Amino acid sequence: MAKQTFTTGQILTAAQMTSLQQTAMLGGAASAKTSSYTLVAADAGTAISMSSASATTITVNTGLFAAGDTVQITNLGAGVCTITAGTATVNTSATLALAQYESGTLDFTSASAAIFIKGAGAAASSGGITLITETIASANSSISFSGISSSYKQLLLVWDGINHSTTGSIFSLRINNSSGSVYNGYTFSTATTTGNVTGSFNNAGSYVVEGANLGLFGRSDDIASPASYHNRGWFLLDNYASSTRTKPYKTEFEYGDNTGATQVVGARSNGSFTDTTAVTSLDIVRISGSATITNAANTSIRLYGVS
Repeated sequence: MAKQTFTTGQILTAAQMTSLQQTAMLGGAASAKTSSYTLVAADAGTAISMSSASATTITVNTGLFAAGDTVQITNLGAGVCTITAGTATVNTSATLALAQYESGTLDFTSASAAIFIKGAGAAASSGGITLITETIASANSSISFSGISSSYKQLLLVWDGINHSTTGSIFSLRINNSSGSVYNGYTFSTATTTGNVTGSFNNAGSYVVEGANLGLFGRSDDIASPASYHNRGWFLLDNYASSTRTKPYKTEFEYGDNTGATQVVGARSNGSFTDTTAVTSLDIVRISGSATITNAANTSIRLYGVS
């Protein structure tokens, strides 16, 4: 039950006694959430469950709880739920991110500080794959997958149905939104010679060895009809949470102008992100032109964590 103040001689109801027993058994009144949530004082002594397919946060602020208060948090959704320090301090010996079916307890040591004690969970040791978040591009000039949890071994980005709004633009992927020469790899590409698509795709500072971008989301400067443009592919990043190692990656992608001319470019790339900084974001950026990107009907961009 939520924390209550009782008075001398007060007679407790059956519901109050049941809730007290539930709290004593490390449970508490259940509070179901489906989107990011900021804790309130009434959450003391309760059990919060998060159910969302997308990434969420539970924010902890000061002045709401007292030393000895607890809040139990369980993530039932496929999206990672991250305990976030707002104005309060939250310490842990584990991670503040809860994958699906993981849980933990906020144990408050003062009105402004708590320790997050993470319990055992199935997802971390199952060797499975978890959907972190899914995005549908809609006239975007950039998209950022930020605040990525460090609780996985690999990140997998999968996309389908990406269209450009107009010609003359290039979209690319950056890790930690870094535009330095930190992508050391080789891209092998093939292209039809029909229509506007010709030759190798390793040019324009986009698809290069040791470049400043990973050219995954295509270029519309060689597309005759961007409205019928279609881009799909996947990008796998290993050891992304390391703060001492480079991060190897592998990707395959293709795009085409499906106007009947069978204009298609396909590419495969192997390389490494040479920055040793831990990866916390993947960023789709426009590096030339003025086009936006939009998902075709029934398609999306999905970020997975691989355990």
